[in-house]
Amino acid sequence: MIVEIFMSYAIVIPMLHYYPDRPSGSTRLAFDEASYLAHQGHEVWVIAPDLSGEKPEYTQQDGLHVLRYETPAISALNFQRAAIHQDLTASLLHKYVGEEVDLVHGHALLQYAGALKAYQAGVRVGYTVHSPVKLEMQATARNSSLKNQFLFKIKAIITHHIEKNCLQQSDYVTVDSQYTKALLGRLHGRRIQSKVQVVPGWVNINNFKVLSDRHAAKVQLGWPTDAPVLFTLRRLVPRMGLDRLIYALREIESTIPFHMVIGGQGPLRTSLELLAAKLGLDDRIHFAGFVPETLLPLMYGAADAFVLPTAELECFGIIALESLASGRPVLATPVGAIPEILEQVEPAWLAANASVDAIAQLLRGFLQNRLPEHNPQQLREFVVANYNAAEILKRLTFIALGP
Repeated sequence: MIVEIFMSYAIVIPMLHYYPDRPSGSTRLAFDEASYLAHQGHEVWVIAPDLSGEKPEYTQQDGLHVLRYETPAISALNFQRAAIHQDLTASLLHKYVGEEVDLVHGHALLQYAGALKAYQAGVRVGYTVHSPVKLEMQATARNSSLKNQFLFKIKAIITHHIEKNCLQQSDYVTVDSQYTKALLGRLHGRRIQSKVQVVPGWVNINNFKVLSDRHAAKVQLGWPTDAPVLFTLRRLVPRMGLDRLIYALREIESTIPFHMVIGGQGPLRTSLELLAAKLGLDDRIHFAGFVPETLLPLMYGAADAFVLPTAELECFGIIALESLASGRPVLATPVGAIPEILEQVEPAWLAANASVDAIAQLLRGFLQNRLPEHNPQQLREFVVANYNAAEILKRLTFIALGP
């Protein structure tokens, strides 16, 4: 008789933020992995900064051991900040977790670097790169003051060096897309690229469904029912291309009825609202602000289409998958990893490029019913077959725990 023996491991997952505290794509994936491993019977510790300064250092939450450290009270551009994040992470892990750790799987650079300081020989370590830090900082610096651009450039050099060291120390590296793997090869060389495995992001498929009555959903949300409703959900920062989206909507608004709902928060909200007002789109564009996770499936399902107008550095696109899992088309720019998803579904839903004119042409084609349509249930089945969380997390766990 063959007896299967289950090994329970002590696992540390450093993340950018604890997902229930501050939802985002990368924190969603880190949280999902932690929850999956805990459900499998492992002892899972997660660690992240506490932006509020009000959370306890340690709590048991969502079936996890949750560690939070107070965010350093210094400027994000202070060059000491990176070292402080690492030191606080290492200190908290020593205080609560101790030395008996089997695996560290990082999802955020500075917190992962801190965990590497805490655990050296004898611990399996791996890292998921959701977006290369140097390119993230370059994108963040765009359109900022010359002083901030200079400071971001110096900080990008420092954190790029930290990222390379972390990747070199890692037993394995995963990324969400072929696009990101290629970026790492260009940024860090072939030796690091050779250890990178692509494990795509995923969707908790049971959280999304094809709505049987989209009209009723629009009424429930307070959305117009006399015109197509376009929806997007983005952090309101320059690389998301929302200013280009607004200009594109201005190009088509005089001839085609529509309503645009922009969900999300970020530093550009005021300037984007002012831009919409300046272009006379106040009655066409609604800024919904923060969208609770409980409301998001309804918004995806009610929308006539989801719009993804990214200007640069889209390393995956979970929101595109969530919309497809809700049976709705995704109209997007061909930036980063977006084509890896949409070219499998409908290439005509990709704009020619990321310019205002190309976005306007794509939206005009959709609103005039000139783009191909797909059965909503088939869109959902595509996600179920290729990006189901239950299956992909098995693959990620196999890589993380090793042979």
